[in-house]
Amino acid sequence: MLETISHAEMLELWERARKNGALRKLGYIKRGLFCAALEYTRTVGEIVHPKLISAISGMADLIRNTIGRRIWRQGMYRARAWLHNARLIAFFPNVRKWICEDSYIFWLGTELLAKRRAWVFMMPAVG
Repeated sequence: MLETISHAEMLELWERARKNGALRKLGYIKRGLFCAALEYTRTVGEIVHPKLISAISGMADLIRNTIGRRIWRQGMYRARAWLHNARLIAFFPNVRKWICEDSYIFWLGTELLAKRRAWVFMMPAVG
């Protein structure tokens, strides 16, 4: 099956990148490639070249990588590590139930990123 990228998909990525500031994270070469691909899909049609599709999907992953996704990924990483730890499961049998809850996985990721100081918590200005 041939994978393609349409103009609607490129436009959706462009809007998301513009709104969440991911365009600034892309280097000028990747940003130029993205703009050229957006213009190409607008004028010519869908992109079908596999190397170009892989380059654009790599940029799409960077654009879609929000803080919520980073938290979720870290929580899932910690949950998998806990499931493979037999001693932990033996001491705390409720861990299996907790890991099935989405809110607990999200909390695990939040706690893990906060310990690593991967972000800065913003406090509202008191005035």
